Amino acid sequence: MTTAGQLIDRVAGELLAGTVEERNRVAAGIDASTTTVTFEFALSGLREGTVFEIGSEQFYVWTVNSSAKSAVVQRGFNGTTAASHSAADIVTVNPRFPRARVLQQLNADLADLSSPLNGLFQVKTVDIAYNGSDRMVNITGATDILNLIDVRYRYLSDDYPIIRDTRLLSDMPTSDFASGYVLAFDTLVRAGTVRVLYRAPYGQFSSESDTISTVGGSDFLDDVLALGAQIRLMAGREIKRNFTESQGDTRRAEEVPSGAVANSMLQLQRLRRDRVIAEAARLNRQYPLRIRK
Repeated sequence: MTTAGQLIDRVAGELLAGTVEERNRVAAGIDASTTTVTFEFALSGLREGTVFEIGSEQFYVWTVNSSAKSAVVQRGFNGTTAASHSAADIVTVNPRFPRARVLQQLNADLADLSSPLNGLFQVKTVDIAYNGSDRMVNITGATDILNLIDVRYRYLSDDYPIIRDTRLLSDMPTSDFASGYVLAFDTLVRAGTVRVLYRAPYGQFSSESDTISTVGGSDFLDDVLALGAQIRLMAGREIKRNFTESQGDTRRAEEVPSGAVANSMLQLQRLRRDRVIAEAARLNRQYPLRIRK
């Protein structure tokens, strides 16, 4: 199963299009509080005011000592989290697409994909012990429900008939219904086990080791997420390009005319739109709604 780290590598690799950013390596391991980092090779582009990245952590360089190949740094720069790093870990100097930022954009795209406009979702199940008399029961453990797919009663070990006259109620008092989500029966149901199958939004990546299944997706989702993150990352570069305070490269207007960056995203947007439509169709075919809303 694809991990968030693999998605980050894929997104950055496709956006850099073969460009190799300047790299170095850590000469000796550091813990989360170390503020002097020693490097294995000559500092080259590492100087005062630059930013480098080890793993998902960004470092701001205050001062450098070229002869000692070391730098005094600020840890956890740009909202990243300070962490321990080992000798020989790769250092990326002034990364165009920092790993922490790519992870943020992957999570933003996960939230967007679960919106009604895009119509993607994960599927969850919960078994409820029903007493046969309550008209409303709490949907145990539910934190967010988009819609019910179906509700079934365990009649026999090999027979789970659908209960059709069922409604989902949300924002109910948690003092009465712990999750706030309620299953309301509009027909008589015998005591026993009720299995609820429902649509829920995707979760969020908390670390690079999380897999797509961790957030409720399948491997069908990896290219959709990669495309979405690329579009979001490139949008920021178009804004940066249009700053009027300075002109970093006077040849820019001739070689890369205004709007070129935005136009380069159009094909990515088309690809993502088509993949979202296709994935939504697959999910709706696999998990059609079978009960009354």
